[in-house]
Amino acid sequence: MKSLKDSLESKKLLTVKSGTNIYNVVCYMAEHNIGLVPVLSDDGKLLGVFSERDLVRRVISKGLELKSTVVDEIMTKDLVLANLSESYEQCLQKMKERGTRHILIIENEKLIGILSLRDLLEMDLHVQRETIEVLHNYIYSK
Repeated sequence: MKSLKDSLESKKLLTVKSGTNIYNVVCYMAEHNIGLVPVLSDDGKLLGVFSERDLVRRVISKGLELKSTVVDEIMTKDLVLANLSESYEQCLQKMKERGTRHILIIENEKLIGILSLRDLLEMDLHVQRETIEVLHNYIYSK
C-alpha cells in the first residue's frame, strides 16, 4: 500500500511568503495550476493557507484591491493538519469532518507537503483494487 510519504515524493511543495500581495499569490497559483498555497514566515513557519475559495469569499466579494492587500490579512489560519505517520483513512476522516479538500502533512512540526482529496481517494481506490484481487484469488483458487 502506498503511504503518505510515497504520495508526497512526486509532489513539489509550492509556498508563498508572508507579506506577499494577493495579485502575486494568485498569479503564482495560476502559473503552477494549484488551488491552494501555504503561507510561510521568513523562517519557514507555517502561518496559514490561501485558496481559490479565500480569493472569492474574502477578496473579490469584499471588493479588496489585489495589489494592496497582503495574503496575511485574508488567509485561512484554521488549518487541517496530519502527521506523516497517519494513515490515508485518518486524513480522509479529518477532511470529511472539516469539509475541506486539502490536508497539510507535517513531520516534526515542519510542513512537508499537501495532499488533496483526489490524492487520498486514489490511494483508497488502489487499496480496494488490491483487496478485490486478493479475494478473487482466494475464491477461485480452490
